[in-house]
Amino acid sequence: MALHTVAAGRAWVYSHHVGRQALVGQGFSQPVGVAVTKDGTLYVANRSGEQNPSTRITKATVKHEYINEFGRSGEAYSDNAGSHFTWLTGIALDENENVYGSDEWQSRISIFDKDGNLLKVWGERGDGESQLNGPAGLAFDPQGNLWVSNAFSSRIQQFTKDGKYLGGFGKHGNGEGELDMPYGIAVDAQGDVYVADWNNHRVQKFNPQGKHLLTFGHGGGGAGALKHPTGVCVDNDGDVYVVDWMHERVVIFSPQAKPLAYLYGDAVEVSPWGMMSLDANPDMVRRRSQVEDLVDQQRKFRMPTGCAFDRDNNQLLICDTARGRIQIYTKEKQYADPQRNL
Repeated sequence: MALHTVAAGRAWVYSHHVGRQALVGQGFSQPVGVAVTKDGTLYVANRSGEQNPSTRITKATVKHEYINEFGRSGEAYSDNAGSHFTWLTGIALDENENVYGSDEWQSRISIFDKDGNLLKVWGERGDGESQLNGPAGLAFDPQGNLWVSNAFSSRIQQFTKDGKYLGGFGKHGNGEGELDMPYGIAVDAQGDVYVADWNNHRVQKFNPQGKHLLTFGHGGGGAGALKHPTGVCVDNDGDVYVVDWMHERVVIFSPQAKPLAYLYGDAVEVSPWGMMSLDANPDMVRRRSQVEDLVDQQRKFRMPTGCAFDRDNNQLLICDTARGRIQIYTKEKQYADPQRNL
């Protein structure tokens, strides 16, 4: 078990991971977003490559129980295969566990109930105030309204759950408060909005009216450097987690935007779903035995994209996209370093 001590009273303990590479069923295919309920139910957005018929939402649990999948029809790659989504990007849950998915290509938001039945689709492509252009990240605020980051128009918008436009902010640029291809988005308990400013290599924090409050990270090198961040989430204490896509890590910042620690992945074990693949394929077992640095390769993130923080269970979930899994960490808030004289 890996332990990351980052500051007095803070530590992150690797718990386990869920998943394996799979086009359908018990596994994920390029998971880019995850949402979690307080009872440990996961909804995972599988992007599966552009215009791939296995693009879907998988419902499972943190205890490796596969429940179902939706947003896809037919056997993957068969003549009758199809997908509701083209570029499934963001995912979020409302208070009734309805599932919202953003389609970056079709510029629309789709709503399913928790069993996977399609309830509604809304959104109109364009750059107007109420229109969508490359919707990526999704996040609900404390009032139950949905925030959407629009990658192609560099605009952040707020809607009711059924798609009524409430307001928004943002314009293209690299100055304070300006955005360039915003991707992931999160909202904290006070209603402040955090945006992964992808092409500006930073995360910006705004109040609900769009006033810039803080900037987390920067391009280039040094502490807190980011390169095309894709995901962001916030915990109960205000610590901010940024998925640093091109550096293949997660950077943890304090509420004051001070870099605290870096997570690079700790999944040294094979998941129960992964063992199913090994048990069915002896050649895979033999091939793995020939990899000299297998443990080091296996534990690390590979092109991570999305993240979520389960505030009920104090757990961080990270979409380890290219490895088809979700890595899970538990935050310890009263951790003390062990004595060195024992």
